[in-house]
Amino acid sequence: MAHFSAKTLATLQRQLGLITSRQLTADGIGRSTRQRLVKDKVLEQQFRCVYRVAGQRPTFEQRLLALSLAHPTGFITGPTAGSYLGLRRMPRESKIHLCLPHPIRIDEPDGVLLRQSTRINRFDVRVLENGMRVASWPRLLFDLAADLTMTNLTSVIDQALKDGHCLPEELSLIGDRLCHPNRRGSELYARTLVERGDRKPVESHPELIVLNGLLARGVPVEPQDALRLSNGKNIRIDLAVPAVRWAVEVDVHPEHTRPSGIVNDKQRDRQLHLMDWQVERVTDDDLSDPPALFHELATLYHRRAASLAD
Repeated sequence: MAHFSAKTLATLQRQLGLITSRQLTADGIGRSTRQRLVKDKVLEQQFRCVYRVAGQRPTFEQRLLALSLAHPTGFITGPTAGSYLGLRRMPRESKIHLCLPHPIRIDEPDGVLLRQSTRINRFDVRVLENGMRVASWPRLLFDLAADLTMTNLTSVIDQALKDGHCLPEELSLIGDRLCHPNRRGSELYARTLVERGDRKPVESHPELIVLNGLLARGVPVEPQDALRLSNGKNIRIDLAVPAVRWAVEVDVHPEHTRPSGIVNDKQRDRQLHLMDWQVERVTDDDLSDPPALFHELATLYHRRAASLAD
């Protein structure tokens, strides 16, 4: 890479081996020099204004970044951004979701699904350290309403809230700004926010399934109830009805099947029993038959409530 200055080399390293013609020009590498570098197989032109270090094995992440660099007014969104950023419940999607301001017209690249919008402001986009432009968390969650079921949208909203990526107020504000009868996903997004209300977010999708199943059967369960055990340890119960000291722990993480995890769960249950809490544990196998599981749990809850009322 003797052709490039330290500044350009740093840019290439940060941008996964990609660089724009503007960045090259700023470092004194003009059009004729760029053409020579392409001819000498030092660079490869990926888009009209985006170059890649020649000989690199292209990656999906690099493809996303190249699209971001090629379209600096747009951003990666939808299931593409959701999967890249680690959101759960993302649908399998072969195309890259790219949002551009309307009425910009481009020839849609192969493998790209163009999503255009008349409502894009600076709060809708964030730039990652590598230069990739992705939807801000509130904008991404709104955009995903066009691609997900209500249960899955609720699940990813809970994940984003639990991980501290955004605040409930931000989700309401973006809904107020973007929801429109003619905008895909608007009705589902608004309905999802109303139905989940201001409850605490669950930690996992299975917890959401159990929460919804119990609420549908009249069990007033709440997620993530904080409790201080008699040994002084602070814990959070997955799902609980504090009024009758009834808890449901959803043990789907592999940690619960390890010897150390089993011992920890038993110790925790004994501590809860000392405080007169009744604990029910749900496993992956239980979730293979949700109606039977929810019926059992609801029955146990009602018996617990009746015993304390006597």
